[in-house]
Amino acid sequence: MELPEQLPQANVLRIDQAKVQDYLLNLSHEEGGSKAKYFRNRGFQPEQWQVMAEALRQHGATQPVTEASESRHGKKFTVECQIMTPDGKNPCILTGWIQEGTKPPRLVTAHPNS
Repeated sequence: MELPEQLPQANVLRIDQAKVQDYLLNLSHEEGGSKAKYFRNRGFQPEQWQVMAEALRQHGATQPVTEASESRHGKKFTVECQIMTPDGKNPCILTGWIQEGTKPPRLVTAHPNS
């Protein structure tokens, strides 16, 4: 699969409330707990999940795609680098996206780039 510079349909990226609130910002989530600690330390909070969703949407729309592949679920993309955070530190992160058919890409995960 050819590596695009940006995510397809970057103006309509899909980010589910549950992905942000119940996974990426949930300190007690089995897999997301360490991510939640990282993102909460950057100023994101579950009760204001829309702030993080918008930051992730901007990240996906403006930062470069660094990996792309095909899977049985659709096209998978990794986007990396700067995300705008409430604390102003704007670290480099990785986000994972999947595009099912012709639907806009949907956020699958996000984590520190380390």
